[in-house]
Amino acid sequence: MDYVESLLEEYFDASKFAEMETYPQNKELLESLLAIEEEICWEFNVPPTLKFRDLFRLIPMGITKEEYIQTSIQNLSREKTRYYYQPNKTVFETFKAA
Repeated sequence: MDYVESLLEEYFDASKFAEMETYPQNKELLESLLAIEEEICWEFNVPPTLKFRDLFRLIPMGITKEEYIQTSIQNLSREKTRYYYQPNKTVFETFKAA
């Protein structure tokens, strides 16, 4: 979990830097943000889709780095559980005739 927290810290700092950047089309900065997003998703064992990237991509104004990290980890953990949760089929459904 420490690695994910360090990735989220790095993402937070890079995002704040991108907001202040006078040239938002800085290709290297955008590529590094996308690489960090992908790495965070892989560390949480979820696909790096827009659904999961949006859980930590949008940083609200006035939020501290610690709050951002805590909230992002909670959101990712909750959505990971939803992603992998599949209720077991009943015995009747398993052996139902075609």
